[in-house]
Amino acid sequence: MGSSGAPPEPEPPAVAAARKLHHLLRSRDLRPALSYLRTLPSPLTLLPNHALNALLRALAAAGRVRAAASLFRSIPSPTPHSFNSLLAALLRRGRRRGASALLAAFLRSPDASPDVTTLNTLLHGLSTASPRPSAPTLLKLFRFLPETYAFAPDAITYNSLLSALCRAGDLATARKLFDGMRASEGDGQSSAFPNVVTYTTMIRAYCAKGLADEALALFKVMAANGVPPNRITYNTMVQGFCEAGRMELVKEVFEMDSFMPDTCTFNTLMAAHCREGQIEDAIKVFDQMTELHVRRDSASYSMVIRALCESGEFGRAEELVDEILEKEVLKKRGGSVPLIAAYNPVFMYFCENGKAKKARVLFGQLLDRRSKVDFQAFKTLILGHCKEGNFAEGYELVLSMLKRDLVPDSECYIAVTDGFMQKGRMKSAWEALHRMLNSGLQPSTSTFHSVLLGLLKKDGCAKEAADLIEIMLERKIRQNVDLSTNMIDVLFKSDLNDRAYKITKRLYDNGYYIKMEKVIATLCEDKKFIDAAEFTLFSLQKHHELGVAVHNLVLDGLCMDGRAAEAFRLFYELIENGSTSAVAAPRSLVLLHHALKEAGKMKEADFVGKQMRRATARIRQRS
Repeated sequence: MGSSGAPPEPEPPAVAAARKLHHLLRSRDLRPALSYLRTLPSPLTLLPNHALNALLRALAAAGRVRAAASLFRSIPSPTPHSFNSLLAALLRRGRRRGASALLAAFLRSPDASPDVTTLNTLLHGLSTASPRPSAPTLLKLFRFLPETYAFAPDAITYNSLLSALCRAGDLATARKLFDGMRASEGDGQSSAFPNVVTYTTMIRAYCAKGLADEALALFKVMAANGVPPNRITYNTMVQGFCEAGRMELVKEVFEMDSFMPDTCTFNTLMAAHCREGQIEDAIKVFDQMTELHVRRDSASYSMVIRALCESGEFGRAEELVDEILEKEVLKKRGGSVPLIAAYNPVFMYFCENGKAKKARVLFGQLLDRRSKVDFQAFKTLILGHCKEGNFAEGYELVLSMLKRDLVPDSECYIAVTDGFMQKGRMKSAWEALHRMLNSGLQPSTSTFHSVLLGLLKKDGCAKEAADLIEIMLERKIRQNVDLSTNMIDVLFKSDLNDRAYKITKRLYDNGYYIKMEKVIATLCEDKKFIDAAEFTLFSLQKHHELGVAVHNLVLDGLCMDGRAAEAFRLFYELIENGSTSAVAAPRSLVLLHHALKEAGKMKEADFVGKQMRRATARIRQRS
């Protein structure tokens, strides 16, 4: 068959590497291509020019401008297409200085060949950057590159420059350029004739200046020259004429045979009527949309609902909200994203009339559309839900605010905190109060005390109560002696003895105190005599007189509990302190003496015996 049967010759390494790289660059993910590059021994020398340029364009398109610029400086022959891609990427990111340096380096090269795309990229990028270059600078660039590198500007070039001039407010220069384009139509030397973009740009500029008659005159020139307008042209005029208050010209546009109004057109008209307070006229336009089978979008509903609320017609506004929810208008993509703030009046109405749940559904759909969040809307719904007793939903909205970097105010936090307390949900109340503190807000002292009281009354909340009282001490919040006393009792009953000791010390260190007699009595009732003794000793250190009755209670308890050594230690400290003439009643001394002898602590028993005899002698002396 003429075949020698010899195996095909192996593909040259450069060809194989280039083919592999081109294949990987087809993916949107650049990582596989970059990983492959790292496996090559010397990519810049191995890969042919077309592969390196393809890589450069891919890097620029992905926004990897630093890597793209580095590659641009390294490859032997960057193409104009690659240069333009990198230039556009730099300008898109506002890196004008980098773009200027790149252009200067490119133009210094003897092989530089900027083309019309280069010029278009520069004009568009510079005119949309900030700060914008002056009109003379753009005109100079417009003339320099084509003359120096022998290429002709195209319609995109003219339109980019026109747009830049109009954006800069230089309407006179823009008109001269436009007239020059029209004059070139008959000389056969240029292919850059005014098209629909050119005319629409100029019409928009006249409308922006409030020159409605000039805009309409230019539109008629456009029609006379056989350039068909598009919907952007018509909507630009309708919006401009509405803003200029020239409704007779709007009517003239509507009567044009080729004009087919769309959603944007009707929204523009409704906005104009609403600005003038002509609510009924806006509603007529809204109704016409259905008659003419024009789709109403979220903006259409938003405007009319807000206008109805502002005129006090909340019933009609609610009917439209029901329609929005039923048809899921806000869930449909496309069109402008509605503003949550536009719905604030209807949120207020719902929340004041027991319909917070409906307001929440509407609000949720607006959030799903990524509408700009609004503090007042959140607050209205939070207070509305709390008013209806749905505190959990109100708190969910508080958390939603925090996720969006909005800080609820004190009124929002207090509403949910008080609500949770009413429901007996003390851990939730404490969590809400804690978030309030973390938001940099300071509740009133009474709020702190109310939450603390609720936590102390609720089983299983001792740890939260302890956390709260420590925060109060850190923030210098005035303490309540009864709450502080109850706090220590609750901590001991919850076997949080260490916290009880720590908080007692902090209270006294900050100038507060607790009803020590009550705490010690409760400890003795619970047979926690060692803790009772520790608190008695603590009182001695703080020069807090407890009285003989309290001493007897603790000493007797320790003795009966078989804690003779601990009872003697307490007794000795009481004697050493000398805070009272009699540290214990005779009966308690007898009990202590007996307990020590039974425990074999004869030395200590003798000491107590001596104290008993002294006490007896004092009694005789008095009598």
